[in-house]
Amino acid sequence: MNKSHTLSKIALLLGVIVLPGLLPAATVAEPTKPTPTKIVSEKIAFLAADPASKGNTSIVDILPKSIPGVTTKSISLVGPMTWTQSQGSDENYILLFLDGQGTLLANQNAYEIDGETIARAPMGWNLQVLVNAGKVLNFLCIRKEISAEDKTEIAKYPANNAAPWVKRYSECIPYNEAIKSAKTISRTLLPKNYVPRVALGTVQTTGPDKVGLHEHPMLEQLFLGLRGNDITVHANEASAALGEFHLLVIPHASLHGASVAEGKNLHYVWMDFFNDTAGLAWLDNHQDIAPGQKY
Repeated sequence: MNKSHTLSKIALLLGVIVLPGLLPAATVAEPTKPTPTKIVSEKIAFLAADPASKGNTSIVDILPKSIPGVTTKSISLVGPMTWTQSQGSDENYILLFLDGQGTLLANQNAYEIDGETIARAPMGWNLQVLVNAGKVLNFLCIRKEISAEDKTEIAKYPANNAAPWVKRYSECIPYNEAIKSAKTISRTLLPKNYVPRVALGTVQTTGPDKVGLHEHPMLEQLFLGLRGNDITVHANEASAALGEFHLLVIPHASLHGASVAEGKNLHYVWMDFFNDTAGLAWLDNHQDIAPGQKY
């Protein structure tokens, strides 16, 4: 019973005549408007290998506080230069080399870096990157906080924490996925259970093409445009351009995808940060392609 009916009943009991229109009108709640979807991105500005930049270093926070427990920094090293990063027991670093040449040292292990390469060393190992004179090396450094629960889970996979994981993007395992076309090449850069609740991969195709709309509320996701990437990212009702060396946050739980126009290239890294280990089942949608098998 609303307020008007209640007042009318009371008025009748008291013998009072209430004229229509004198009772207060019932309040009608305004419908809640949905919050517009916003796609946030940032362009990474790398240093060039010129005499004016000799021996310089650029380290910049990119999209700070976008994902809880995750920090992303763009790093440019112009040789001669050495960059060192220690790793504590509550953190793990992933290096996405994007352009240039250098040498990665992980404890006593040395790896020559030339262009697009992913590197991750076991927790507790120190990292060092060396760049010679006349060279430049540009990369994205991703720091992931490691919780006590993460340590318990990752202890189940001792082989994954025994040695560094260093691979050129083009050498990583390809996979198929239903939301992508037959000509799309997808690769897993970092499989699950190396860095707790984290996985990375690439998607590559030419326009006209698209990555179909999908959603995954069990994780947070970043896109990083690689060299030549020129696409449009869609999320709910919003769209945003993603160019080369741009980092973009996929709005949480949004229905999202990507499209590339004729004559353009799609080539980006996806980075998945899962809320819990149960969410890793999402990666079962990726069907690995055996050597020699067609895409």
